[in-house]
Amino acid sequence: MEKVVSQEEINAIVQAGGTKIQRRRVTIKPCTFRQSGQLSAEQLRATNGLHEPFARSLAQSLGAYLRVLFETSLTSVEQLTYGEFLERVPAITYMMSFSVPELGASAAMQIDHSLVYPIIDILLGGTGRCDAMPREVSEIEEQIVEGMAKIVCRELAIAWAPLGAGLELEKRQSPAQMQRLLPLTEKTLLLGFEIKSAEVHGMLNLIFPRSISNTLLRKLWPGTTGKAKNNNDRSSRRLAEQMLDCSFPVTLGITGITLPAQKIISLAPGQVCNLGIPVRTGAALLVGDRKVFEARPVRIGKQRAAQIHRQPTIEEEGQE
Repeated sequence: MEKVVSQEEINAIVQAGGTKIQRRRVTIKPCTFRQSGQLSAEQLRATNGLHEPFARSLAQSLGAYLRVLFETSLTSVEQLTYGEFLERVPAITYMMSFSVPELGASAAMQIDHSLVYPIIDILLGGTGRCDAMPREVSEIEEQIVEGMAKIVCRELAIAWAPLGAGLELEKRQSPAQMQRLLPLTEKTLLLGFEIKSAEVHGMLNLIFPRSISNTLLRKLWPGTTGKAKNNNDRSSRRLAEQMLDCSFPVTLGITGITLPAQKIISLAPGQVCNLGIPVRTGAALLVGDRKVFEARPVRIGKQRAAQIHRQPTIEEEGQE
């Protein structure tokens, strides 16, 4: 015999189902376009493999230069905008730019003042036991710290030698110049190195703009170039296919007409307005406010239409 479900049983089933539905929660995360194109695991390993030996060589060179034992380690590899980097940097810091001539681009190094003043003290014969001073370095102190910056630049050039990239030290950047060194929205590659000894502890940061970091990553991990190109090609094809179903405003009109405001205000019904162009002048077929063809107004039955005449030349488009 067929079982008949009572109304009470139906209500109980609905309530149970409703309870399950209410408990199901969908996690929604904000989309951050800045996070696109982040380093893959392979790129991160390749970057670490190149710069960890650089950190060890830098520690040895600084130790020989200052006659103090140093430990230097790569602590962070990040992709972020230059504006985000500046937000992390103290208001008073030491920053110097250097260039990669092969790429025609400049990068920068930033050294914490907790490193700068103890190193100056050591070079002047002290023990390095001093606190960071809340002021910019003087001209004499700048020349002393420049020796350390040259060592960093030299060791990095040695590490990058297999990639065929040379480095040239440029000049110290003042706080105002730091803001203008790169566009704030420029995506950069940040390498953070921790430098410490018995009396010294601080961070050395190397900041590379997109032009340098992209070239560096392509050379470190050549396989990503083909993958990225294939992904871009597939994305372009998908976008083109989707655009075929999109609607665009299409109008037929005459561009480049200008009239004084007084003439427009004084218009009255029945008057003829001289547009200042010959009657035989062709119209323009506009797609999304862009002139695509020269056309003539015609009609097909009771509908308005445009008869395509020709495409405007590049010179004509530039004159509009």
